[in-house]
Amino acid sequence: MADDIDAFNPFDDENTDAADEQNTARAVLPDRMTKIYGENTGNVFLWSTQEEADKSIDFGESEIEQSTVFLESFRIGGYDEMAQVKDLHVTVDDPEKHIGSYVSYNVTTKTTRGQFDHPEYTVRRRYQDFLWLRQRLEESYPTHIVPPLPEKKSFSKRFDRFSTEFLKLRQIALNKFVSRIADHPVMSFNDNFHVFLTAKTWELTSVKKQSPGLMSRMSDSMRNMASSWMLKNREPEFQEMAEFTKTFREKMVALESVSDKIAKDRFDLLEIYKEYIPIFNLWADAETKLVDPLHAMANAFDSNSSSLKSLLKAQDPRFMEPLHEYVLYTDAIKSTLKHRDTIQMEYEVTLEELSRKKTEKEELEKGTGGGRWFGKETDQSKQDKLERVNTNIEELSKLSESGNDRLECANVDLKADIERWHKNKRTDFRDLLTEYSERHVNYYEECLTAWQEALNIVSGNPLDRGEDLEDEA
Repeated sequence: MADDIDAFNPFDDENTDAADEQNTARAVLPDRMTKIYGENTGNVFLWSTQEEADKSIDFGESEIEQSTVFLESFRIGGYDEMAQVKDLHVTVDDPEKHIGSYVSYNVTTKTTRGQFDHPEYTVRRRYQDFLWLRQRLEESYPTHIVPPLPEKKSFSKRFDRFSTEFLKLRQIALNKFVSRIADHPVMSFNDNFHVFLTAKTWELTSVKKQSPGLMSRMSDSMRNMASSWMLKNREPEFQEMAEFTKTFREKMVALESVSDKIAKDRFDLLEIYKEYIPIFNLWADAETKLVDPLHAMANAFDSNSSSLKSLLKAQDPRFMEPLHEYVLYTDAIKSTLKHRDTIQMEYEVTLEELSRKKTEKEELEKGTGGGRWFGKETDQSKQDKLERVNTNIEELSKLSESGNDRLECANVDLKADIERWHKNKRTDFRDLLTEYSERHVNYYEECLTAWQEALNIVSGNPLDRGEDLEDEA
């Protein structure tokens, strides 16, 4: 376990070099596609024609335009230039318990964006509203890394879900969630996010009752196709991304486990301190010649107890929760990688079907694709089949082009977000570990001061100077 912790370096830039080299990548937005069963394809999935896809699916032009703006800005300058313009500030505070065993949070928005009718909004939202928002963002941006929500129940065994401490932890985590979305150059312009920030409670309830989005409706069929098809070649960059995420998660879980054990030992130590204090005070009442030294010891244990209590009070909100957020972040990254892999698999399926149709066409043209049992009727049948194959080839060629565009777009989305995540991670862990170190320095300095004061008093005890105390008897 110790070796695992020693091997972890949150400031390692090695895994982000590849992403930095891709800042000039140009992506073309994909054409819209849908999945149908093709003619004479057996168990192979085909994609419909562009005309049919346009009729059956509406991706929303506003979202495509937003992605276009983002991709172009990423190509010419990346996230940093956009991040310099902070025109949307969102905060979550004031948790309030309601009748019916639920809690609402105050969400305040201050903005200068033209997308909003007013510069400031204040609404109250429940946890399930945050959950709805994240689900909609995942549907709208399957190839972006959507920040994780805190879990519904506290991972800490020390808090009840309606306790003041837990509500404060939940508020901090929800505030971080909406802040990360507000800072994102694409997701912050999402219509559902706008509704979440501005709509009245009854308006949001009405929107939430609407039918699920496209991704929700298609998710089952997409998963079925993905499960029946193996990804042939994942690009090395994304394979490294997956391996890093897996290793990083293991290190975070190990760090959580070790930190939790340390905290448990310290809670036990705190109970021991509490037992020592009355023992030394009662002892002082019985030893008139040792009153000052014994009271000094009791005071030292009391000071140590207060310092340790302050240290433990900051353990969950200031260390464990931020740590656990990055464990949840790895789940979000793995989910996004799966969506990206699914897009690649769809593209590979299309290419294989296109290759199969071209081979079928060659066989028909050579006269090896059909028999001669029916004379002239066979020639006519072969001609009809050749026309159908040509039509399929034309459709599949268009779909392969759009599939390539879609894959390229997914790659750029994911690489941009993972680069952003690495930058945030380095900053977050630098702040996290710096504050953690400073807290412990302060704790040990307070303990040292308390024991030095006790030592000065105890050292001045006449017993230490060898004086005779027989008359006490």
